[in-house]
Amino acid sequence: MRYFDNISNLDDMFFKIPSSYGLASSKEELSYAIGACLYMPGTRENLLKDILFNKKMGANTITLCIEDSVSSSQVTFAENNIISLFNNINLLLNDDISFIENLPLIFIRVRNVNQLRKLLAESLLRGLCGFIFPKFDTISGEKYFSTLKEYNISNDRMLYGMPILETPYIIHKETRIEELINVKHIIDSYSEYVLNIRIGGTDFSGLYSLRRSKNFTIYDLSVVRDCINDIINVFKRDDYIISGVVYEYYSKILDFQNNILIKETLLDKTNGLIGKTVIHPTQVNIVNSLMVVSKEDYIDASNIINSSLDGVIRSKYSNKMNEIKPHEKWAKELLLKAKIMGVFKDGKSFSELLQSIN
Repeated sequence: MRYFDNISNLDDMFFKIPSSYGLASSKEELSYAIGACLYMPGTRENLLKDILFNKKMGANTITLCIEDSVSSSQVTFAENNIISLFNNINLLLNDDISFIENLPLIFIRVRNVNQLRKLLAESLLRGLCGFIFPKFDTISGEKYFSTLKEYNISNDRMLYGMPILETPYIIHKETRIEELINVKHIIDSYSEYVLNIRIGGTDFSGLYSLRRSKNFTIYDLSVVRDCINDIINVFKRDDYIISGVVYEYYSKILDFQNNILIKETLLDKTNGLIGKTVIHPTQVNIVNSLMVVSKEDYIDASNIINSSLDGVIRSKYSNKMNEIKPHEKWAKELLLKAKIMGVFKDGKSFSELLQSIN
């Protein structure tokens, strides 16, 4: 698959067109390819139809949720519904292996380790990219990843895991750093299976009886912002991909200059977060369009990586200095993003891309 295949004028918009990727791509490529991750409750009656439709509309990553979006009374139905989905996918792949090209990256957000084991035992899960592990902590984390590793080795598969950091021990100031370090030790032990790290902004807010209104970003909630800062501090230094928190409101683009989802996603980018959980199809293209790299950044990053010097070089845009050593990690990451999400031509931006899609 490839980002923005749902528009016809890629050559007019992009200096560097997004590259194709898929389930067989490297872990590094998949980590940068998550983009806008659209959540769907596992209780939907026409899951495959909805997945294919949203993929056609631009949702290259979809998560089927059996956790907070599903009531306790519907958990068994959601489990069976998802198992039935993958049984159908298996039949379709047996008939025509190229059907895999119609699927987005699919993840399942499970409730607990027992549910993970049940799904692994009762379906081949062909077409699945991995699982999302909620309420990830030092107790559940080891169980999640040891189960996943054992399954992958036994079945010669590569299913990935994405932990969500959202527990009281992580946001409470007195336990945060110790818990983050302990959680990181677990994640480090299973790093080959970790695509990215997700942040549970809604759970964090709820612990303090907070909920941001539609006029404010998650960064306006100081207690949550403070926790996000520490998560970035602990994980970003070792090149883990960290995803932006979910934006809870449905978003229609009325004003590019006064759209809170756009503002929050730009703040995500500024703080080094890549991709974002979204809850409505209208948010997918907004977030993904904001992930496209500018030509100026791309040229700067390329020159930093290819420079034979190790000091300061002048940007070809004559508006900044590029320091080779301090900017090297930024440049490497930006080139990886550019490979997956593409590079705008000079003068093009997310607003024009969105207008092309819509």
